[in-house]
Amino acid sequence: MKYVLTDRSRVNFVAHAPLHKFKGWAEEGLSGGLDIDLEHGMVSSLHAEVETRCFQTPDQERTRAMSQFFNLSEHPYATFKIGQQISLRPAGKDCWSTKMPGILSFVDIHRLLPVIGKLRLENERLIWELQCKWSFKAYGLKAPRLLMLTVRDIVDISARLEFIYQEEKDQENVHQ
Repeated sequence: MKYVLTDRSRVNFVAHAPLHKFKGWAEEGLSGGLDIDLEHGMVSSLHAEVETRCFQTPDQERTRAMSQFFNLSEHPYATFKIGQQISLRPAGKDCWSTKMPGILSFVDIHRLLPVIGKLRLENERLIWELQCKWSFKAYGLKAPRLLMLTVRDIVDISARLEFIYQEEKDQENVHQ
């Protein structure tokens, strides 16, 4: 069955520096789809995309610095997809755990990342909470300095993706 991402989805990221955390998120500009067979516990495809102009932090100057550091105006989208069919592991009633390789494309660089998650069926919606670690070094980037603080190499990324069933007649209009 095919599902589409709702506007109730969110991506968060946390970068660490000595004695400080730099938090950010995207609540808008998200789109994507999921092809899943819950009866047999198989995911055929998952893809999600976020418009990088929608990345925010609690501070406008920090948001602007992040955009400039990554040159987000030249890289308007970040995407995530799974590269292979995955099996769901039952973790309770209407709940499954997942561990999968995912391909994250950011600033036009594609990297395979291990992603863990928990998927649950809730009021006819699928909620997939995902977590992974992202590295500046893996993307060939030097971690930025903000004031006197150097950001550590690893950034924690989490997402709460909410999907709703897509009617068969609507499925032919989705671009994947």
